[in-house]
Amino acid sequence: MNVKKAKYKNYRNLQSVTVEFSPGVNVLWGMNAQGKSNVLEGLYYFARGRSFRGAKDRDLVAFGESAAICEIEYEKDSSPVPVKLSASIPVTGKKKLYRNGAPLKGSAEMLGNFRAALFCPSHLSLVGGGPAERRAFLDIAIAQNSHAYIYYLSNYRRFLAERNALLKRHAAGKSVTREEWETYAEQLSIAAAEIYAERNAYCDALTRDVADYFREMTGGAESPALTYTSQMDAFTGECDSSVEAKSDTREGLFEKLTSNIDREAAAGSTLWGPHKDDIHISINGKEARLFASQGQQRSIALSMKLAEGEISKRLTGEYPVFLLDDVFSELDERRRAFIMDSLKGRQIIVTSCEPSVVPGGGVGDIAYFRVSDGKVEARENG
Repeated sequence: MNVKKAKYKNYRNLQSVTVEFSPGVNVLWGMNAQGKSNVLEGLYYFARGRSFRGAKDRDLVAFGESAAICEIEYEKDSSPVPVKLSASIPVTGKKKLYRNGAPLKGSAEMLGNFRAALFCPSHLSLVGGGPAERRAFLDIAIAQNSHAYIYYLSNYRRFLAERNALLKRHAAGKSVTREEWETYAEQLSIAAAEIYAERNAYCDALTRDVADYFREMTGGAESPALTYTSQMDAFTGECDSSVEAKSDTREGLFEKLTSNIDREAAAGSTLWGPHKDDIHISINGKEARLFASQGQQRSIALSMKLAEGEISKRLTGEYPVFLLDDVFSELDERRRAFIMDSLKGRQIIVTSCEPSVVPGGGVGDIAYFRVSDGKVEARENG
């Protein structure tokens, strides 16, 4: 998969910009706050459905404008016919999404069309950060390859928010019927069983690829392992997607959600479910978060993002577009070279303050784009 063209109008500081990308390596370079990351943010918007920087949709609209428009044209390896995705993002009201001019119902319908693997500075804390960061990594990666996962995750989040409101109502002394508790427990359990099975399967594949990349990157005998850890491990002896395992998960979680209501009401939130899960990361059996050096943690984080691309390739038949947002400045020369060597033959779009920070050896031609004051200009070299 590769993105051929991106257009921006009133998107942050990109007032009227068109970028035509090379199918190989693309370097967006310039000083800070000129618009480099905005270009990547607009691309990844179509892979994730929202900003990777945590911004609300209205914050993507240039000051004084009523709406931002973003559009990408990309090709799949399996078809030379370009696909066009576009978004009209207003300051107020709902965004409008289109695929080849036909309206889409929302982000859930758009996800899975254009796939991209993003690596930005915040991902360097995937190992040392909190569980929410690792759950987000899983959810974003899996959602791009599975519409069913998007459906169950969306349902789970909606029912979880509604049940938490119900718990607060109960804590305030207001009446909640047994039927209401059981309805929410059932709906959460159904979605949770699917999420649990998908995350387990993904982590099984992830740990194999991460171990391979990590050993190759470090040239050592150290062996990392990634294990999906969940409260629901106790409900089933089979961490797989079998009908029996999902049934055990549903029944176990339903029991928890219907027998501990007063305890949860006192806490003010639902205490059991996949929103509490994590990925346990270790090196040679020792917890990486506590014992790994900064260099080891960065190597694992890099390996996780490279592995994300490999898994996407196995599941869909093609690599995603790789978006690297200002990460080379925080990596040593050896890791920079390893990334570029590992991504040979795939489309890469990199942002950097200095074009020279991107290793050029062995990757073929590189397309350079000078970004300044919201304008993007193609250059023959850096």
